[in-house]
Amino acid sequence: MSDKHEHQAPPTDEKTTDKVALRASQAGMRFIAQTHIYNSGNWERLEEFIRSSYQNEQLEEQPVESRLQVFKTTYEKIGRMKVKQVVAANEHHVIVITETEKMDGFFYIEVQVEEDYPHKITFYMHRPLQPVG
Repeated sequence: MSDKHEHQAPPTDEKTTDKVALRASQAGMRFIAQTHIYNSGNWERLEEFIRSSYQNEQLEEQPVESRLQVFKTTYEKIGRMKVKQVVAANEHHVIVITETEKMDGFFYIEVQVEEDYPHKITFYMHRPLQPVG
């Protein structure tokens, strides 16, 4: 007698799948590091991260201090962010939807990095998504 469930794959935990997708991506690793520092509220460390992890052209367009201020203002308004879903991920580009601590709704975050090591950030954007309903 054969158990009909023995050949079925175990249920996939979306959070685990999302974490694996982010960790397998250079852009995902930059996203994880930056979000972890942001969530800690350690602005000196975030300033250092921005300075060392963003491509020079990005810092010419928007200097470190300006980028840091955007993160501080965002933190005051929405608090910490937690990954809700990874929408897309490849080696050099991720799109992530996050939940926020202080408001209903979600944030859209997109990160792109250089193909070559050290995989500096070439594009970063975060913006609120309108709540569905």
